[in-house]
Amino acid sequence: MKKKKERKKGFFKEILIELRETILSEVAWNILMFIPRMLLRLIKSIW
Repeated sequence: MKKKKERKKGFFKEILIELRETILSEVAWNILMFIPRMLLRLIKSIW
């Protein structure tokens, strides 16, 4: 029986995964911060 060799993730693949996670977290954070700003502008424009 042959055992499958454990293969490490490639260097570039690791970098791409890290970049993807960073970009997704930045986009999510910007969306979360955008909502209160828009609510404040809306309240200021109403008053």
